[in-house]
Amino acid sequence: MHVSQQRGFTLLEVLLVALLMGLTAAAVTLSLSGADRQQELNRLAKQFMATTEMALDETVLSGQFVGIVVDDASYEYVIYDEGKWKPLQADRMLTVREMEYGIELDLLLEGLPLVQEDEEDSSWFDEPLIEPSEEDKKKFPEPQIMLFPSGEMSSFELRFITEDQQGVEIEALVVGDTLGRMTLGRDGDFDD
Repeated sequence: MHVSQQRGFTLLEVLLVALLMGLTAAAVTLSLSGADRQQELNRLAKQFMATTEMALDETVLSGQFVGIVVDDASYEYVIYDEGKWKPLQADRMLTVREMEYGIELDLLLEGLPLVQEDEEDSSWFDEPLIEPSEEDKKKFPEPQIMLFPSGEMSSFELRFITEDQQGVEIEALVVGDTLGRMTLGRDGDFDD
């Protein structure tokens, strides 16, 4: 009888193949991560635009003022009711949207930065006789972007910003005008 001898792979050979596969996968991931981050920012910007259009439509139908409060890493929709801005919590689409770690928001209103040193804290609506506490300011936040029952809104530029794997800043820009129109990027940015 003839006995054949089978030769298998050594542990060293298996580990070497696993290492090469891991390095290849890491290289592919690193090369795609910048594009993936840009796609993620564009998705977040489009989501903001769709939700804001929905809120603007609701504003026109209901006749109530709606605003958008923008922070460094979140935004939320608020409604003017009984003399105060109240968060819209009844609608799941319009609740607070927190950005994932590493994504920041930067807002320009009518070409000006959100916070200006020479500007007083002023409101578009009746000033309360008593200055609200910090707790009330968090509970009833004052919006930066206004959505009006006429279908108009405050003009703004909202940038969704992050960095790719090489530390290069990437962004997605939403531009809104006073007529209630929004675009991803400025007009002419994406010429075919």
